[in-house]
Amino acid sequence: MESTKKVKERVFLIGLFTGKEKRDEYERTVDELEHLSRTADAEVLGRFVQHLEKPNPSTYIGKGKITEISNEAKKKDVDTLIFNDELSPAQAKNIARLTSCNVVDRTELILDIFATHAKTKQAKMQVELAMLQYNYSKLRNLWQHFSRIEGGIGTRGPGETQIELDRREIKKKINILQKRIEEVEKHAVLKRKKRTALKNVSLVGYTNAGKTTLFNRLTGEKLYVADQLFATLDSTTRAVCNDSDDKIVISDTIGFIKKLPHNLITSFHSTLLEVTEADLLLHVVDISQPDFENYIQSVNDVLKEIGALDRDILYVFNKADQLRDDLNAKLIRKRLMMNYPNSVFVSARYDENFDELLSLIFGFLKSQKRDEVLHIPLEMKKLIRFLKEQTEVLEKQIDKSNREQILKVRIAKELSQKVKKQIEDYKYLKYINE
Repeated sequence: MESTKKVKERVFLIGLFTGKEKRDEYERTVDELEHLSRTADAEVLGRFVQHLEKPNPSTYIGKGKITEISNEAKKKDVDTLIFNDELSPAQAKNIARLTSCNVVDRTELILDIFATHAKTKQAKMQVELAMLQYNYSKLRNLWQHFSRIEGGIGTRGPGETQIELDRREIKKKINILQKRIEEVEKHAVLKRKKRTALKNVSLVGYTNAGKTTLFNRLTGEKLYVADQLFATLDSTTRAVCNDSDDKIVISDTIGFIKKLPHNLITSFHSTLLEVTEADLLLHVVDISQPDFENYIQSVNDVLKEIGALDRDILYVFNKADQLRDDLNAKLIRKRLMMNYPNSVFVSARYDENFDELLSLIFGFLKSQKRDEVLHIPLEMKKLIRFLKEQTEVLEKQIDKSNREQILKVRIAKELSQKVKKQIEDYKYLKYINE
């Protein structure tokens, strides 16, 4: 009987170390490439990292290394070479010709994983848009070598029909998808407007940091969790209450990664709206990773790109159970608490410190400041003085005709409500007396 078991794609990982970063840091990016490859269901049979000051314009790595890789690929029956950086069309074409292998770069690998993990109609449209934009920019319809391996990494998603489209057809398809996604965005905005009375909290973090596990613990959901990169693509939102019946809305979003393709950021704009409009971001960090502080920076880079770095951020240092209870672990905790005052250590897997986390979230939102414009009668001198001393005054002017001091201040919600009531009471009493 013929076996129906899927044969895994056999791959080599290829990197180029230019010396711009520490060697061990670069090796960790190759480790991540291996994790990405396994997530794409590939069998990694080896890795090659060459040290060059700059990439070879025609073959990215040296031609001697290309020959070595080609010989090893033939010995081990390797189908595909996965590169740790983005390649130009000419480089990919030359490497494929010299090695007789399928050639995939880091961006294509990530796009392939997104195509595999996209389950909803929205996610599939967003992935297809990103892949079409990538194909359009690279003119990948000219890369004949991709047609040799059917169904391999880098060929899923829109599929061979899109690869064969010319520039005009691809552009037409991109425009159609953009309009459809815009309609999805409008629907998402309407849904968010219905819950404007509630505070919104979004989970962000490096992929595989434990965001979805944390979301499940906070909300009681049972969303899919796997030891894979980008296991979750769709934004999921649920309401959560505390013991006082205060309610907030928590959203889980896609994970970030180093060198996250720009096309994916733009294509997933509607999903990332949950992040850009959140009242509070929970930045989930896997502190069991030796490079976790670089991961923090990578996430912050993406937040900056989408315009969300100015949001209030609470750092959630996950997998704290894996920090050994020794002097070094205590020093790490102390340093992180100093560098990130708004932070908490938890273990999403073992429910450690979740009461503290929920308390911090609700307390943070309760004391959260916002910009308010207050019209205060000039006679209320004590209140004006109090606001100038106790709040951040952004703008001020005097309206002589109405005898008012107009202050634009950054103020906590509860204090703002008390101040407004005090002003209303004063104006009402003044009106009665007149």
